[in-house]
Amino acid sequence: MPNEKSLAAVLSETGEEVKEFVRTRVSMLQAEVHEKVQTFKYTVPMLAGALVLLLAGWITLTFAAVAALHAWLMPNAYAWAWAGLIVAGVYIISGIAVGLFAYGEIKQAGVAPKRTLSVLKQDQDWIQKEARAA
Repeated sequence: MPNEKSLAAVLSETGEEVKEFVRTRVSMLQAEVHEKVQTFKYTVPMLAGALVLLLAGWITLTFAAVAALHAWLMPNAYAWAWAGLIVAGVYIISGIAVGLFAYGEIKQAGVAPKRTLSVLKQDQDWIQKEARAA
């Protein structure tokens, strides 16, 4: 039986295949995590900006409420109350728009490494099929 390999050679080949398998899966995971980090690098500052705009809107809305109360108590002062409401509305609408865009980007990217999990699931199915066949 000259074509048969020794047990040591088979184990050595199997070990190398397992190492290559693990290396491939780890590099896939690293690449996918890197992509996710890149997405978060620009969406997290946008979320922070949305929070700042919403906070500015809240502060301005509070100012507008105070101004409206002042105008109710002292007529002829409605002009600055309306200005406060308009500015608050612009800030709030801007903050909501930026926040929804950033949220959509994060939701689309997701957190889990989907491709890596899919490949690992395929590997698991293949191993189970091979084990049943053996």
